Amino acid sequence: MTQKLLIRDLTLRDGQQSSFATRMNQSQVDRVLPYYKDANFYAMEVWGGAVPDSVMRYLGENPWDRLEKIKASVGDVSKLTALSRGRNLYGYAPYPDEIIDGFFRNAVKSGLDIMRIFDALNDVNNVKSSVKSIKKYGGMADCAVCYTVDPKYDDDREPVFTDAYFLNKAQEMLALGADMITIKDMSGLIPPSRVAKLMPLFKKHLNVPVDFHTHCTPGFGLASVLTAIMCGADIVDTNIWYFAGGTGAPAIELIYIFCKKLGVELDVNMEAVAKISKEL
Repeated sequence: MTQKLLIRDLTLRDGQQSSFATRMNQSQVDRVLPYYKDANFYAMEVWGGAVPDSVMRYLGENPWDRLEKIKASVGDVSKLTALSRGRNLYGYAPYPDEIIDGFFRNAVKSGLDIMRIFDALNDVNNVKSSVKSIKKYGGMADCAVCYTVDPKYDDDREPVFTDAYFLNKAQEMLALGADMITIKDMSGLIPPSRVAKLMPLFKKHLNVPVDFHTHCTPGFGLASVLTAIMCGADIVDTNIWYFAGGTGAPAIELIYIFCKKLGVELDVNMEAVAKISKEL
């Protein structure tokens, strides 16, 4: 049976945030949206992270307008996804459940399909209310397990961030009602050798789709994504060429070439991707 891989395009959120300090304005976003409708990505990350803050603070625009305009243009061709920091949402302090619930109600109403929810310290208590609210209003909860490494101690202390640690966090989030789990390596720290251990472990013990997210900051992001694909990842995160690599995620163009060599099926329309790349 041919392996089928889904692609979450990060270009309009994580891509521009990583490479260009989240400074794309609405008119620039609008130029690429007709081609996104043809590109047929499984999902597009278009909101969250630093987008709401930067859009208001530096561009003088309404972040809710951005989400609604993208939804109006792309429709249901691709699921729209965003990133939130657990109880902090998009701010810098924890909010009460009433605020979180109202926020998710409006986010789904404005076109959001999937919220990727994380806590930087993998404190599962800080994602509970967000999972409950996104599902309450008909959205999907993508719970992210944040990857990190142990400090290099001078003594013989036992490691904390073991494979069992990460799997346990994923299982706790699954118990909350996660619709998918993401291995979220926001610093690009995870080498291919570690992916080759974690991805099969997650696939064996979790009965939901597993997404793999990393960055190319240290230089091995592409190799780590390819390893995730070869180890059975259901979804991987990519950027379009000019917003890829460096501090961003790997390029879909390179992933596409490798998938052809590996016999992995993608439904992405690369002709439309080329048109987006030209505009970018």
